[in-house]
Amino acid sequence: GTVVLVFQPAEEGGGGAKKILDSGALENVTAIFGLHIAPDLPIGEVDSKSGPILAGSGRFKAKISGKGGHAALPQHSIDPILAASNVIVSLQQLVSREADPLDSQVVTIAKFHGGSAFNVIPDYVTIGGTFRAFSKQSFNQLRQRIEQVIIGQAGVHRCNATVDVKPGYPPTVNNGDLHEHFVKVAVKMLGINKVDSFMTPIMAAEDFSFYQEVIP
Repeated sequence: GTVVLVFQPAEEGGGGAKKILDSGALENVTAIFGLHIAPDLPIGEVDSKSGPILAGSGRFKAKISGKGGHAALPQHSIDPILAASNVIVSLQQLVSREADPLDSQVVTIAKFHGGSAFNVIPDYVTIGGTFRAFSKQSFNQLRQRIEQVIIGQAGVHRCNATVDVKPGYPPTVNNGDLHEHFVKVAVKMLGINKVDSFMTPIMAAEDFSFYQEVIP
């Protein structure tokens, strides 16, 4: 057979794997393996597992608009900071109240920008964050519910919201037969004590998942 080595750019953020696929370079490839560095592993050891191993990753940003005014007269304003605060609390409930406890998911708000003075209610607030899941179904549900919750909670507080959700990378899910083959080869090369074939999945994402959507 023929082995194709892929030295792909832009794994972080750029989605270089998708560009490799679009170029047609892997049209005749029937199986694909990826190696990712892990600084926490001792030299000469490998970890892997069958099934979901890395999460799908998406990101979102939202603008929550109200009506600015003096902080001493909140009755004349529509406070987007209050609305955004309730949005954030409600988004955390997507995992704790709607997700199967055995199906790991994450929603994290990492950006919150609003106002520039201590005594002025701003006209709008912007927030942004990431969401992660190990299955496409859970990932797509989070994507849908994030937008619904932001718009709905903003409306409860008389604000309007616009939401931009970008799906990012799909989950990385290892083929069972190919994983078994990898383990046999790794044990032969490194020794059985250097191979962990039941590693714990992690919430990081990897654009190798784009390859897996078309090649096992």
